[in-house]
Amino acid sequence: MPGAPRMLTTFDSVVLAAVARDLAPYAGSRIVRAGQGAPDEVVLDLRQGRRTASLFISINARWARVHLTSLRGSGRASPFVQMLRRRLDRARIRSISQPAFERSVMVDIETDAGPVQLIAEIMGRHSNLILEEDGQIAGSLKVVPRSKSSVREVLPGKPFVPAPRDRPTPFDLTLDSFTSRLQGSEPLAKTLAGSVLGLGVPMAAELAVRAGLAPDRAPSADAAERLWPHLQELMQIVRDHRFAPTIYLDRNRPVAFTPFPFVSLENLTHHAAARMSDAVDAVMTSAGAAARLEETRAGLLASIDTALGKLTRTASEIEQALVESSHAHELRSQGELLLAFGSQIRSGAREATVTGYDGRPVTIPLDPARSPVDNAQRLFKRYAKLRDALTALSARQERLAADRQFLEHARAHALHAETLDALEDLRQELLAEGFVRARGRPSKPSRRAGPRSFSLAGGYTVLVGRTKAENERVTFALAGPEDLWFHARGVAGAHVVLKTGGRRPQMNTIEQAAAIAADFSTARESRTVAVDYTQRKYVRKPKGAKPGLVTYEREKTIFVKPKLP
Repeated sequence: MPGAPRMLTTFDSVVLAAVARDLAPYAGSRIVRAGQGAPDEVVLDLRQGRRTASLFISINARWARVHLTSLRGSGRASPFVQMLRRRLDRARIRSISQPAFERSVMVDIETDAGPVQLIAEIMGRHSNLILEEDGQIAGSLKVVPRSKSSVREVLPGKPFVPAPRDRPTPFDLTLDSFTSRLQGSEPLAKTLAGSVLGLGVPMAAELAVRAGLAPDRAPSADAAERLWPHLQELMQIVRDHRFAPTIYLDRNRPVAFTPFPFVSLENLTHHAAARMSDAVDAVMTSAGAAARLEETRAGLLASIDTALGKLTRTASEIEQALVESSHAHELRSQGELLLAFGSQIRSGAREATVTGYDGRPVTIPLDPARSPVDNAQRLFKRYAKLRDALTALSARQERLAADRQFLEHARAHALHAETLDALEDLRQELLAEGFVRARGRPSKPSRRAGPRSFSLAGGYTVLVGRTKAENERVTFALAGPEDLWFHARGVAGAHVVLKTGGRRPQMNTIEQAAAIAADFSTARESRTVAVDYTQRKYVRKPKGAKPGLVTYEREKTIFVKPKLP
């Protein structure tokens, strides 16, 4: 499964101070549109002369933030966003600021009806976006009644009260007060972040590293004294706005944004960003996309596993029924023996012992109220019923085997999917087969370019099908008859084609293509995988088979380690 690198920074007050520096020049701009992304996001489109920008605000408990963005809001709007559209249309922003290292941004706005203030509070699960007018709450993205918070109500018509502080900011501290707060057995970074308002754990860890302290160990006796000059230096950077926004990458994915280069992240590739907003936007967009991908993948895998579990239970029931029905031929033989020896069976007998076809005695239970002929006919009827049941059970068993193969293929593809489009394609296939439920809103058709492709040395190209439809296309539309076709032996996996261009590839090229096929299979965690390969002209689709199901011949088998180029 393509793992999403873990995000390594948080949106704390230092980052917010750097973002506020980005936002300040937009004082004087007009709000031309209020839009919405997710239900907990708002996007304000701004115009200042010929310059345009979008201000993004999220109150998501995990991703709360505010910054300039390249994203645009959608047409949908919650009641709060509808109110913003009515109240703020063409309104002018007077100023944008972060008050005293708080975890909030104040947007002062002049509307036709008078001044209002839009307050973005970035406080984890307590984050909110509030419109305040004349000291009262005009509306909020998240309503907080007394039943949800005994500390602070956020309701229309209630007085606006700033969020209470539970810790001092770094500007409020002295060395003595700092020392008294930096106590405990928790890791130093966590203790520091929990003692000082506005410092996230990553920022606290950075200060610890700069002070020569271990962030993951409890504070030492001299921790406060060693940290103090670095904390003061940080506050001076904030006062002077000496920010140097930086983006850090892991496996080419943005995983961290910092207001200046971090010593604690120096092992990661990094580059400067023009603005703090650009760094936050890049990392959060990537992290959000990765999170949505993994959430979608997990949901799809859960549906597939549920379906596989049902298949396993049904297959077990069918197997038991087949065992119980396996004596059908005995009933027919007993009926034939009754007809053959009927004249020797006395009337009213409860059983008859006759000589079987193998010369051994056979005892047959009888209905004493029936004649031997009637008993024989009753046995023939039971035989016919069981015979038909066996035929139906065998056919159902074959369908279950095909369904299991399909689901195992789908599971392998879900594990490898790298985009939401790929997962949506797979979901549509599962929906068509009845393995997932339809959603309320129909999905948009995928715009994905096509099968996955890899370039190998020597100018060779490898194509990989990631769904049954793609498998069909790769094998029967994109592959030529002389191209090499690969599939992991005996397990579910992708159809893989090595485009030969009429050449005879070297063995190392064949091994690379086989390793790709092994990686795109349910055996990808094995140390070595058996992979069959043959020319595409020897791959056939059985009549009536579902897309992606094939037979092949003249194959060779190679053992490889699953690996992508």
